[in-house]
Amino acid sequence: MQRKTHSSSSGLIRKTSVRPLLNWAGVGIIASVSVVFLLAALGALLGTDAILSMDERIQQLFYLNSDSRIYLLPFISFITALGSFNLSAIAAIGFSIPFLLQRRPRFLIYGYALLSSFAMMWILNTLLKEIFRRSRPELEHLLVVHGYSYPSGHAMISMGFYGMIFVIWAIERHQRLSGIALPVLCGIAFIVLVGLSRIMLGVHFPTDVFTGFAAGLAWIFCMIKGIKRSV
Repeated sequence: MQRKTHSSSSGLIRKTSVRPLLNWAGVGIIASVSVVFLLAALGALLGTDAILSMDERIQQLFYLNSDSRIYLLPFISFITALGSFNLSAIAAIGFSIPFLLQRRPRFLIYGYALLSSFAMMWILNTLLKEIFRRSRPELEHLLVVHGYSYPSGHAMISMGFYGMIFVIWAIERHQRLSGIALPVLCGIAFIVLVGLSRIMLGVHFPTDVFTGFAAGLAWIFCMIKGIKRSV
């Protein structure tokens, strides 16, 4: 009888501990979508010509349009592949399963945060692209792409999902009284490289990437709140 009471009690604690994460995930969805619409509204106020002019100036700096830059193509293609659905799905499973198998409340929360970040970034990005239906740049695409351009899915997944991996690393280092500079710097470098790779390959406008980053960052901030209140 005592065992049953203890078991149900621990189950209740686990359910309660997940609830803040779920609540903040809901807030994160609203925040991410709102950021995309707000930036689209800002673009409309500034005017299409102004936005395209800004995009073109940035593209001229980074697009692999010369013989010297084209040598970077294998490296850039590898970086951009890390933000693809297939590889990010493998990363989501690979990082989440060890956390979930440990069955410890803190690590369970990490596993749920990673899986929800992966799922929601791709789901929201797919829906948002269908709403805005922005065509991709009229540059030679240096790899095969499908679908619409705004916002960048690679930018959203790099910030919202891969960013969560670096956040968890930072949280764990902080709890062990280690500095968080290493995960923060590594995270920034990785995220920027993935987003920049989309511009360099000519498959996204810079504003697509910036908006994807902003949407993913809004999600990250909300999930950090959820993790802190759940562990």
